Amino acid sequence: MSLSLVVFIYLAYQIYYNWYPQPYFSNDGGWQGIRLVAGVDLVLGPLLTFLIFDLRKSRKEIVFDLMTIATIQFGALAYGIYATYSQRPVAIVIIDNFVLSAIMEHYGGSLSSEGVLKQYSDEKPPIIYAQLEQSSAAYAEAKRKMIEEGIAEQAQLNLYRPQSELKNVLQERQGLSNREIEYYKATDKYNDWLQQNQKNREEVLIVRFTGRYGAAWLVFDLEGKYLSYF
Repeated sequence: MSLSLVVFIYLAYQIYYNWYPQPYFSNDGGWQGIRLVAGVDLVLGPLLTFLIFDLRKSRKEIVFDLMTIATIQFGALAYGIYATYSQRPVAIVIIDNFVLSAIMEHYGGSLSSEGVLKQYSDEKPPIIYAQLEQSSAAYAEAKRKMIEEGIAEQAQLNLYRPQSELKNVLQERQGLSNREIEYYKATDKYNDWLQQNQKNREEVLIVRFTGRYGAAWLVFDLEGKYLSYF
């Protein structure tokens, strides 16, 4: 149990601080991942040990039992870690009227390395603006890539724009964001954040991030630099 706890603490740290930093831990799979790892690491191995361990057995039988349990737990834990790691957001993409996460699977093999995304943003994960031209041809090409090449719209690298353009699109979206604040009844939370951070609405830009398990508001300064969330 102690060994399992040490492993879990290490993995929980990686999940919470590196793989799914807030607000993505709460809204985009981090909490689900940590529960999966906890179930395998803190429940499976100790429970199996409790069920079959017996001091009346010979030393050879006890060692065999423990090795069998360790093998089962290692295999299950490896799967849990892989599933959690592979589903982590590698980019947060602003495209059309949506702000979505992109995982490696969404790129369909078109992304050679996560390091490629650093040119678009200094954040972790990078916050990227993807410009999808408002024409039927552009939408048709994006749809073709999604169907034929398995590349989601928010993961199509040809749509990604330089970091310098993020500020402009955030400014353009403020009218929509203000309407969404009212629609989703988030005004009180917005005001609380402004008060806590000693800001007013004219000093920040906001955008609504839609995660796989919830939503959050990302807050930027007027130059498009990410500040925080609520």
